[in-house]
Amino acid sequence: MGSFRPDPNLLKKHPNAITQTQIDERSRFIGALLGAAAGESLGAPHESKTAADVGTPREITGGNGWAAGEPTDDIDLTLVLLRSIVSRKRLDVDDVAQGLLKWFAGKPKDIGNLTRSALENLRAGEPPSQSGAIAWEDSGRKAAGNGSVMCCAPIGLLHVKNLDGLSDDAVAASRITHYDARCVGACVGVATAVALLVRGGKDAEEAVSRAATAAGAHSDDALAAIERGALRKPADLNVDGEDRGFVLHTLELAFSALVAATSVEEGLVTVVSRGGDTDTNACVAGALLGAKFGKSQVPDRWVGKLKAAPELTSLAEQLYKQI
Repeated sequence: MGSFRPDPNLLKKHPNAITQTQIDERSRFIGALLGAAAGESLGAPHESKTAADVGTPREITGGNGWAAGEPTDDIDLTLVLLRSIVSRKRLDVDDVAQGLLKWFAGKPKDIGNLTRSALENLRAGEPPSQSGAIAWEDSGRKAAGNGSVMCCAPIGLLHVKNLDGLSDDAVAASRITHYDARCVGACVGVATAVALLVRGGKDAEEAVSRAATAAGAHSDDALAAIERGALRKPADLNVDGEDRGFVLHTLELAFSALVAATSVEEGLVTVVSRGGDTDTNACVAGALLGAKFGKSQVPDRWVGKLKAAPELTSLAEQLYKQI
């Protein structure tokens, strides 16, 4: 009996066939969200620990007030943004703001100070174009936390097919809660990288370069953080000090992991092992690594524990069909 050899032109002959490139792109599209969720849950039990205390965690476990795989504010807010984008088929900041207020009314277990301040402004009737700006002013124009970059991956996914408007959407989404130029630049950079990685796969060089340029249009500091991260190993970065929630630490470590890691698992274990704001750092790194390597490279033993995985996957499938 002769061996079966599929016709290499079979996909081309069928008008509705999905090419291998599309399959890979779809995997990376979903992978960005599953990677983010896996990073968050791997890091959640170790948040605020020093690198020396964290060790090298390889399994998703409960701890620090969280059940294993329970989403923290990182994925909660990613879902708020993602649900709105899928529902509206675009970024609608007013709809996102309503989703944020609904989440806030549920009294979340974890919420950043700047996010809380901005949502209190929304609840008091301020528009989403001003809620984050007022919170930033109230901080003395100093607060630059990582609370908007942690959930910006859906902006990149929305613009995978066409980067036009990506920067504007990333800016608008960030400013609902985080107005500082460093936060805005970080969101633009990460969203740009996610979009380009989903489109281009494992070659991260162009994604890093273009992400840095895009971020630099809003913040020289964000550009510099991306460039530093791309040139340094995660083990050389100190992110576990008192300023552990600083957006530039998260940005630098995420891009360092993107360039250095040979797998999603290796990259996220390394990021969490650096301590500090472990869940958010690994969430952002996970979005980049998942977009680079695809959903099949996010370990099954991790995905199986992620309580948000079914909804993230379903919403990703819907959004991929829409764009």
